[in-house]
Amino acid sequence: MTDARLIFPETWQLDGFTTNVTSRQAGEPDPVIRELLQNSLDAAVREAKRERAEVNFTIAKRRLSQLPGINEYVDAFQEARKELPNKVTNDVRSAVRRIEAALSKAEVDVMFCRDNGVGLDPVSMQALLSEGQSHKPTAGAGSYGLGHLTAYPASDLRYVLYAGKRDGAEIASGHAILASHMRGHTRYSAHGFWRTPTDVFSLEDGNFPKVAPPLLRPEMDRIDGSGSVVAITGFNYFHEDQPKQALNDVCRVAALNFLGAILEGKMIVQVHDESTGQSETVDAGSLQHLLAQIRNQQRAPAAGWLPGQQGYRAWQTLADGSTLDTQIDRSVRVIFRALAPNSSERSRVQIFRDGMWITNREPELSTGAFGGVQPFDAVVLLSDADPDDHTEFYDLVRNSEGPEHRGLTKRRELPKPQRDQLREMLRTVAERLKEAAGAVDATEGFSPAGFAVFNTGAHRQAAPVPRLRHRPIVSESDEPATDSTGVPASGPSAPSKDGKRMWKRHHRRAPAGGTALQMRRSVVPQLEADNTVRRLRAEIKLGEPVGLGGTLGLRVFVESGSDESCEQPLGPVWQSLRAVRLNSTTISGEDEPEVVIPNPEGHLEIELSEPVSASARFELEVVRRRTKGSTK
Repeated sequence: MTDARLIFPETWQLDGFTTNVTSRQAGEPDPVIRELLQNSLDAAVREAKRERAEVNFTIAKRRLSQLPGINEYVDAFQEARKELPNKVTNDVRSAVRRIEAALSKAEVDVMFCRDNGVGLDPVSMQALLSEGQSHKPTAGAGSYGLGHLTAYPASDLRYVLYAGKRDGAEIASGHAILASHMRGHTRYSAHGFWRTPTDVFSLEDGNFPKVAPPLLRPEMDRIDGSGSVVAITGFNYFHEDQPKQALNDVCRVAALNFLGAILEGKMIVQVHDESTGQSETVDAGSLQHLLAQIRNQQRAPAAGWLPGQQGYRAWQTLADGSTLDTQIDRSVRVIFRALAPNSSERSRVQIFRDGMWITNREPELSTGAFGGVQPFDAVVLLSDADPDDHTEFYDLVRNSEGPEHRGLTKRRELPKPQRDQLREMLRTVAERLKEAAGAVDATEGFSPAGFAVFNTGAHRQAAPVPRLRHRPIVSESDEPATDSTGVPASGPSAPSKDGKRMWKRHHRRAPAGGTALQMRRSVVPQLEADNTVRRLRAEIKLGEPVGLGGTLGLRVFVESGSDESCEQPLGPVWQSLRAVRLNSTTISGEDEPEVVIPNPEGHLEIELSEPVSASARFELEVVRRRTKGSTK
């Protein structure tokens, strides 16, 4: 049995129960599970050079007395608790209550994560525990990075244990984060480490226990050869109302964020909940079923980065797409899948590195970069089979990733030659995708009955749009009238007339007035899977010259279905615009009701900020805005 203890070193720094570590996240599953899986994948495939990373999650209850260093933990907590002021923030109060609740029970919830990676040794354990934090007592507890600290919001005790096996030798330790506290005239750090006592505390001396504690023993015995175990004690089930949801969360995060690695057989994730007896396996055979369950999820959950719809599309592309020859370097593989010409789905390119999702928002590969081509879906797979033989594209992307490995947030920090090289490689991928997709015929998508096709000379079929001049509508009513969305019309009331109240309508987010241009146009709403409209396709042909020195504004509104012949007429409902793609140029709408455009003639794709019922009747309007001193 080891003589290790949970040691809180001396410090001069004051730290409360809320720190940068514990307040960074609210304990959502996505950051925690993604970090654990990423570390396991790298440790198994890149470092141990195994064909497949095998990751096992176990959710269980264990006796509180089994936690290594629990007596030192309780003593440190009680001392830190004494220093709390009478008035504390809600975050501090909540953290203290969760710790007290966990310590009051005979059993504690624990989530174990075991992998078949390269394992741990004294050097890697020291690097793990001191990531972003000074280990010297005179330096106190310094700043923090991400890494292993990502798991702490999922622990009500803020206590995480580690153990590993490498070359037949074991090593173990743990890290608890409470609050700094006094004993006598000495202040002790908020950070405690389970380790072998020494005269002078230092993580660099490598004096970590050589035998895993009893709490981790069953997991360590399941490791064949080399591997690691992480134990999140006081596991809070990601603050879910339904504890069994935690198992589903692990499966969802694994399937979405690592579908590239799982589909290629480089990772398998197994989850078991001892309390319910439920077990799930995430592998190439179960991916479709798992992702199909969330395929209609258009928005990612809190602190999540991938909605289910996006993940399911990536799976479809990897399963059914074809490989394009980009001739960049051996680290990149591009999978392409054409979409139906009239598809409501937008073109999207997602980048995976070593089978892990990284981004779909790089400018060179964004949706706006593919205006004028047939819709498609694509996945860029970057892999580095031999880490010692560096490849350009792979290394440039990896070096551009931020600390969370989602998005190339550090591109600007690359030296300019590398920054330019990465940009050109991304553009090369984009050009190859455009070539594979093919250009959009200007007539495609605009030939339904009742709509015009302008470039065939038949634009006379389109209905002319009269000049519109929208005025505030005044109606007589005992109550404030509502617009077509059911929201009461706002604004001051007019004087009463014949005993009835006059209400002036001010429609929400209405654009400023302007002189409407004569034009012919066709508008085709693009129906989404949920029977709503988010995108419009349009063709515009102006009936008068634009003039010089002015700007044009494009607006979209939905007709209310009433006019001034009605007893209480309703005005148009203006739509907020997210983006407008004019021919091959994309202009951000910034969620405003009007977008300034240079010339509206040609093919337009309009993205609305919010979904609208498919039964709505959309109208386009282009107005002239004359700048000061301009001439017509």
